[in-house]
Amino acid sequence: MTPTRRDAGRARRHPEAGFSLVEVMAAMVILAIAMTAVFATFNTQQKSFTIQSRVAEMQQNLRQAVEYMSRDIRLAGYGIPDNVTIPNNTVASGITSIRWLYAKDNTAGPDQVYLLYRFDMDANQPPTLLNSDMSFFSTAISVSGISGFDNGDLILVTDNTITITDLFQITGVPAGTTLPHDANGFNAAAAHTLFPAGGYLSGPPGMVAKARFVRYFIDATTDPTHPTLMVDRMGGDAPQPLADDIEDMQLAYGLDTTTPTDGIVDSWVPNPTFAQLALVRQVRLQFIARARLPEIGWVETRPALGNRPAGTTPDGYRRRTYDIVIDLRNSGA
Repeated sequence: MTPTRRDAGRARRHPEAGFSLVEVMAAMVILAIAMTAVFATFNTQQKSFTIQSRVAEMQQNLRQAVEYMSRDIRLAGYGIPDNVTIPNNTVASGITSIRWLYAKDNTAGPDQVYLLYRFDMDANQPPTLLNSDMSFFSTAISVSGISGFDNGDLILVTDNTITITDLFQITGVPAGTTLPHDANGFNAAAAHTLFPAGGYLSGPPGMVAKARFVRYFIDATTDPTHPTLMVDRMGGDAPQPLADDIEDMQLAYGLDTTTPTDGIVDSWVPNPTFAQLALVRQVRLQFIARARLPEIGWVETRPALGNRPAGTTPDGYRRRTYDIVIDLRNSGA
């Protein structure tokens, strides 16, 4: 059937549905632009979230490090009336006694510090009294109670009427009223040259309490990409991680050199001598924490801290520093 003019006019007024090639290409361009914007926004938000998570992680690591170390620094020297004899090489070659602190300064890397105090403030780990006179070190210490004492613990034996304290280590399972120990290491005769004349009397006043003797240092060897603040409890067990990704730790010691002393810090030293330890009134503790992973495009160099100079090579890590001055309570002579 031949189309009429009326049919042809109707077809022009009602064309077939569809898009031209130009319309399709324009729509694709618009969609591509929109998707690019969405992806860029998502990528920016994701990057921001990752950065903030890593910064929060750094700050948490710093808080944990400062919390633990601040407590031990404040308590260092508590219950230690005078120098305590320790085996040679326990902290350094030629060092055979410690009062409350031994500092190891390092201008090319993180510092280290050893801290010692009597730990008798925990109700679950109370001190106990000597059950009999202790005229000299023996293979067992007789006490009135063994609650809270375990094999491997470091302990302090003291007589509160004198100025001498001895550091021992329990080397067997406590039983009955006995804290066993051998004659090696902390228990050796050479580690008790200051033992009082006549020994320690049964309590009171003779007392036995746990000792907290710790070393803080940064382990950058086991996993160099994740330096870790470590605590070594000096009892023979392996050091334990305390805070991850702590890149640097520097300490300085504030001295009261006025005569007579007035409790005010006059100078700061990075490595106090044995004679200066009695003059220390404050400890300045500084940390650098860095992000767990480097960031592409981020340019940053490890900053100077304490008496350690800054790094020389940008490495892509974000960092946070923490600087706190801690007042001491028990360091004076």
